[in-house]
Amino acid sequence: MKTPSWLAELYRQWHAARGKRVVGASRAFSRNWAELLEAAGITSAEDQATAAREAKACGQLVLKRHRYRKYLIERVTLPLASESWLIECFGGTASEVLLANSLEVVAEFSERGHSRFPSEWADMCKNLQSAFVVGRSLRPFNWRHPETLRHLLDGVGKLSDREWLPGTLIRAASVELGLDSKVLERHQRTFESGLARLLGTPVLLKSLGLVAGNSHVELHGPVCLHFPDGTIHDFDGLTDVLISTTDLARCSAISTTAERLLSIENRKTTFRQYAAANEDRRILIATTSFPTPAFREFLEKLPFSLPHHHFGDTDPAGWQILLKLREVSPRPVESFRMKFRAGKMRIPLTPYDRLLLPKLLATPLLADAHAELEIIVERQDRGDFEQETLGPPASCGWPFGG
Repeated sequence: MKTPSWLAELYRQWHAARGKRVVGASRAFSRNWAELLEAAGITSAEDQATAAREAKACGQLVLKRHRYRKYLIERVTLPLASESWLIECFGGTASEVLLANSLEVVAEFSERGHSRFPSEWADMCKNLQSAFVVGRSLRPFNWRHPETLRHLLDGVGKLSDREWLPGTLIRAASVELGLDSKVLERHQRTFESGLARLLGTPVLLKSLGLVAGNSHVELHGPVCLHFPDGTIHDFDGLTDVLISTTDLARCSAISTTAERLLSIENRKTTFRQYAAANEDRRILIATTSFPTPAFREFLEKLPFSLPHHHFGDTDPAGWQILLKLREVSPRPVESFRMKFRAGKMRIPLTPYDRLLLPKLLATPLLADAHAELEIIVERQDRGDFEQETLGPPASCGWPFGG
């Protein structure tokens, strides 16, 4: 049977007024009958008479009639005991039930714990519980969708509970987590928001080592691809170059007239600024954070003698990127302008920073950076770590005033 339009309007108004509450109301919900019919678009006398018969027949509503003209309905009231009936009529679930289910989910995952971030996981679950009981959600975790909450907590926990190999395909990672292959890709921002909630700092899936299917390298400067059949593709003269993993894999070697390679972590600002200053094109400038399959292929096919410098942020994550570059590069990678800078205000370390620092200090590959890392540990301060705050290069050409 089709739901009457006046009942649908009553539910809409009730839901707007009370649907988000987690504590039951103390008074019944009531509406003026004539105004309700008008809001529902019921204007003809025949339709209004039909609506009155439907309201009388439903048995869950209290109808207040005119004192003398009993055939006229003045108000319609939804008793507190009938609210669950109204919710069920429209396929919903009472807020109290949703809240109880979500609190059970949080309790379950709190008890499950976390192997890498036990205290942070416990704190996050405690904060979720505190927010939920007063009807608040903490983005991206929403108590109104218990099953979605369960899947999100499970995904965030598994994503952060292991170290992913750099270059792991995001769809392969999704399958490893027991999800559909496209779930991580479709809901990337949601999972990243959940990781940020856990670790207290923005965390991108690519910072975990996950990459999309077909990565590419973005470059500025002279570069030429050589293929096994003897053909050459020369990109010299182009302002901005994008080379895909597929083309990098097909070529047998890469040549350049540049004197050195400078990789830059920040693509949107710093890479653009240094590319603009590279007027003599003596530097091959590339943008990269954690090395993708495309960037690894690029490094392997460049001349081994080409010096490589990397310019990144100076927080622990920035030094980790330099470490990953050194792990995969066939040539030494020198840091460029990566020195601790104190900010106007101290920026406390995040749980993710505290996890990274002992590993960064323990590896011989970052021996030249230990002094900078020890400053961070000593001060418990990330400092003014973003490379963008250094501004554009002070001069054109190497070393760009650095």
